[in-house]
Amino acid sequence: MAFKDVRRQKFLSEKDYLTNYDWFEDSVRRARKILVDEELIPEAKDSFRWRIASDNLSLLILQYTAGKSISELRAHLTKVIEDFDTFVANEISPRKDDPPRNEADTLEITQLEAYVYVFWLLALCKLLRHEALIPKVMSWVDKTYDFNRGRDILFENVVQALTGKHVEAEKVLLHPLPYRPLGRATVYAPEERPALVKEFVETWYKHMKPCYWHGTHTEGTSYFGYWAFEAALVTVLWDIDDSSYRDNLVYPRDLVDWYRSHASSTSDGTPPRTPAGEPCPKEGWWFTPAATDSRQFFKQGEIMPEVKSDYGSTFWQWDKDQAKPDPKL
Repeated sequence: MAFKDVRRQKFLSEKDYLTNYDWFEDSVRRARKILVDEELIPEAKDSFRWRIASDNLSLLILQYTAGKSISELRAHLTKVIEDFDTFVANEISPRKDDPPRNEADTLEITQLEAYVYVFWLLALCKLLRHEALIPKVMSWVDKTYDFNRGRDILFENVVQALTGKHVEAEKVLLHPLPYRPLGRATVYAPEERPALVKEFVETWYKHMKPCYWHGTHTEGTSYFGYWAFEAALVTVLWDIDDSSYRDNLVYPRDLVDWYRSHASSTSDGTPPRTPAGEPCPKEGWWFTPAATDSRQFFKQGEIMPEVKSDYGSTFWQWDKDQAKPDPKL
């Protein structure tokens, strides 16, 4: 098939794809070689490690934009995570500088670009069925725990849905533009969620103007694609009907479709965590971290109830112990 028939965004020509692919790949290769061959001060090593990680992520996204297969992207993601892990493992503190560095490479989500990077990495791990890598990404976020955790309700709701671990957060957003509609989609009633994600997708690009990659399609050389991976992540975690926004240019529908076709259950047959308001996917005993002594038996198709608490969104989890409770206890 012709390139124009397989690409996923119209801004990418085959010529620009080949040029940009070579540029990102060469950037990563040269940075790796410099780290091996040259004596560098710690700050320089830090800079090259960031270049490797960020350019390799850009390369992965570029390949998705160009229409590459999901299997190719899955293989690439593991290397991207390794590169970010190498960067984060360095001992150079971004807060040593006065004022602190303003790039996304601090991975502090108070900065919009860092917030976007972290969301993209979490989304790709989930959508490409590399869920085992999610704790690794969260370990980077938690390295600056005081700056990252408990400060953004959308982020904490998503992390809870991904990991089952709850961190209390006020009902505020670090970046209300464009994330307010997406945040609401994680707490509003199921019937309201599609319209909220649609609103987010439609305003996403406009509100991403502060990010360095905004507008790069007009330059050609550094464009790798515009994708609201955050919208896809919330869509699959809350099992939202995306029919009203799936044709939007920035919505990665192929990733969502691939995930949904491969995510009916985990490899051991355990059903996925299920948000309140959704039908029970498998008959049996379930519990929710939102309340103590919450273990309940649900029939398949029964609507999972909301638990009123300060915990946040209610997610029901399959209990590995499916034995009936002892009536004597």
